[in-house]
Amino acid sequence: MTFQTFDTASTPAPDIEKRVQHLRDSLDALGVDGVVVPHEDAYQSEYLPPSEDRLQFMTGFTGSAGRAFVLRDAAMFVTDGRYTLQASAQVPPLFHIVSDQPAAREWARANLAGKRLGVDPHLHTRSDLERIAKLAEGLTLVKLDRNPVDPVWPDRPAPPRGMVRAHPETLAGRSMPEKIADVRAAMEGDALYIADSDSVSWLLNWRGADVAHTPLVLSRAFVPREGEVSVFVDPQKVPNDLAGALAGHAAIVPEDQLLARLAGLSAGKSVMADPARASDAALAAIEAEGTLLPRTDPVQRLKAVKNAAEIDGMRHAHQRDGLALVRFFAWCEENAVGATEIDLVKRLEAFRRDAGAIDISFDTISGSGPNGAIVHYRVDETTDRAIEEGEPVLIDCGGQFEDGTTDITRTFVAGGGTGSDEFRVQYTRVLKGHIAIARQRFPEGTQGSELDPFARAALWNAGFDFKHGTGHGIGAALAVHEGPASISRRGTTALETGMILSNEPGDYHTGAFGIRIENVCLVREARVPLGGSIPCHWFETLTLAPIDTRPIVATLMTADEIGWLDAYHARVRGALAGDLTPTERAWLEARTRPLG
Repeated sequence: MTFQTFDTASTPAPDIEKRVQHLRDSLDALGVDGVVVPHEDAYQSEYLPPSEDRLQFMTGFTGSAGRAFVLRDAAMFVTDGRYTLQASAQVPPLFHIVSDQPAAREWARANLAGKRLGVDPHLHTRSDLERIAKLAEGLTLVKLDRNPVDPVWPDRPAPPRGMVRAHPETLAGRSMPEKIADVRAAMEGDALYIADSDSVSWLLNWRGADVAHTPLVLSRAFVPREGEVSVFVDPQKVPNDLAGALAGHAAIVPEDQLLARLAGLSAGKSVMADPARASDAALAAIEAEGTLLPRTDPVQRLKAVKNAAEIDGMRHAHQRDGLALVRFFAWCEENAVGATEIDLVKRLEAFRRDAGAIDISFDTISGSGPNGAIVHYRVDETTDRAIEEGEPVLIDCGGQFEDGTTDITRTFVAGGGTGSDEFRVQYTRVLKGHIAIARQRFPEGTQGSELDPFARAALWNAGFDFKHGTGHGIGAALAVHEGPASISRRGTTALETGMILSNEPGDYHTGAFGIRIENVCLVREARVPLGGSIPCHWFETLTLAPIDTRPIVATLMTADEIGWLDAYHARVRGALAGDLTPTERAWLEARTRPLG
């Protein structure tokens, strides 16, 4: 059995129109003119178990970002630029599909003015509801006492019940009591409500199996200034020995008691909570008897700044992952032509298992030719295609290891060629952007948004761009997408020593090919460069896998860029060669031969 499955169709489900009509038939009883169907669940998570993916049920969309507005006589599906092509393939035409905010606001002004719009307050943050309320003049949000989709979803899957396991302190770097003390030192007021499941998993040094490929435990927590932390989770998922280990530090509370217990725990207290992360229903429970302190969740930063043990674990995970990747790409060179996209996914997974992976960190993107232009393409049995010689293949993948999480993208030409002239030029421009980030030094306090243009400059100068961020945070044996840091237009968090992020510029040509080159990098301690006067951070690249040099147009590269690439490849050889067979080592040496 493989980690990844391929039976989720990438074309509209045949009964979407019936589902939407059933939802519309319920509007009168709900007392509203329409409803919002968000992607998020009650944990405000990007990662959903099947039982919580209401947006997929109602629209057919399988991506990680989107929402639907369903009115009696109109409907809109809105996502972002990463999913433009995917949405057009999966979401039926009864929805007006938009992938940019100006178009969404225009539709909203025309269709939502003066309307009563139903929302489930458990599935929306308060910040989100405030944004929705501003979409149209006279729009009234009605907080529903039951979710509008669930009654029309007769075969809804059962909620997940993955068992919780301990994450060793040797890998976590700090004990649970130490982390609780760290959180208390960082929080304001009398208590903190933690809405993010991955933050709770980090805090308690436990991992779970509630969500595919992401080892978090669906849970929330209330941290008082003194006394036990209340952890809201299904008690049947917590083994007795693990529950016993929490004694004196944390107490398990059934998750269905969340709102009532939150109100009681908050009584007479000032409670810190993040309006951008906590559901509106949870904040209302806090406000019922306590005072809300709306603040950014301090656990986000504590989790993002990795300690020495977490960094060591991530380095070791990337080293083992690098061995799997070398073996996979060497195999592809001989076997990709004529194989299918699914064949590549299965072969890569086998190499990762052999290297010690306990899961993948997300569904592998295996996009050949035109499918590579779909930024978050997910191959299934209906879209799978045989790979043709000479066409680009984009592989975006990652592994979950006991000690770390990996994420990497490489683009190569099937059969080992260089690709078309257009592909080669664009590949080189993307690589220049990748190297620009990898080489860039930056002063303390620099935000991700200030670095993002360096990844785009070579593309911008030629009139191109990509519609996703350059980099996202990555958890340590946790979520492959982790806040709060990012390298993107919206990256307002300052990058700090110990943060781990991706570096993944790309370029996408609809109907032809896609290019992305991604490594994971660690923000290193600031130091004054030789001859300089201010301390500057720098990136250490953790990913260890060759970047295909055959498509590069060398005349477009500078000597410094070639020097960086040669030095990186020397590191890859030094880290991996000793654990490879002679044949594998010869392949690696050929693929990392210096250009300079």
